[in-house]
Amino acid sequence: MSRDPSKSRPLSANVKRMMWLERAAPKNQKVLGAQREFTEKDRIYCHKQGALFMEAAAMGFPMEEFVPLYMTSQLAGVLDYCFSFSNEVETALTGLLQIPVLIQNPRTIIESLYWIEDIVSKAKETDNKSLVLSRAYEAELKHTPKALLELPETENNNVDDLSYAYWLGYMYRCECVIHDESSRMVYSAFDEAVMHRAYREIMQSPMGEKNLTDCAREICAYLDKLLVEKIWPESNHKKYM
Repeated sequence: MSRDPSKSRPLSANVKRMMWLERAAPKNQKVLGAQREFTEKDRIYCHKQGALFMEAAAMGFPMEEFVPLYMTSQLAGVLDYCFSFSNEVETALTGLLQIPVLIQNPRTIIESLYWIEDIVSKAKETDNKSLVLSRAYEAELKHTPKALLELPETENNNVDDLSYAYWLGYMYRCECVIHDESSRMVYSAFDEAVMHRAYREIMQSPMGEKNLTDCAREICAYLDKLLVEKIWPESNHKKYM
């Protein structure tokens, strides 16, 4: 995990090129990772991440702070691996059941995420971060991170905040699933500010009247069009062709 998620190692030009090409020409057989069918199990996985983001919002974490921390974390990487098409998505649920905390207790995931970041942030640059975490755990030094201590005494019950957080978590996982990409890759293409603007626009469109599960593919198509035409447009990035 990066100490500063916003400074996570940037994507290589070749990775960006492949992401751009797939979205610009998803039927091109020469492009790896072409879009696959979106199954009912995929919807379940997207729902679980949506619920995780909504729990974070309910705990009082602003999405602009939570998203970069989560999307570039090792915990997100575990979910990426379990949900990966190349890792046989049909067996992913079995894999998740081996670590039940990931599907049973979103709050524990969030607290673990902040605990890891808290411990790593205090380590020296030369320290082995895995060893530091192991020693902290073995010494039972797991304490409440400052971020958790500063949370409001009552949960955030703002319906709009919770709805956006759920949408955000759901759509991030949807993009990962459809394109078989990691959370870090998707976040590098669509940061929270971009997603927030897209959310407002979509909520004002006909899609805003539909159930999220019914129009997730349409929303992904909208986001992909946004990436190709505005975020990484061909006119500015010939190298992606």
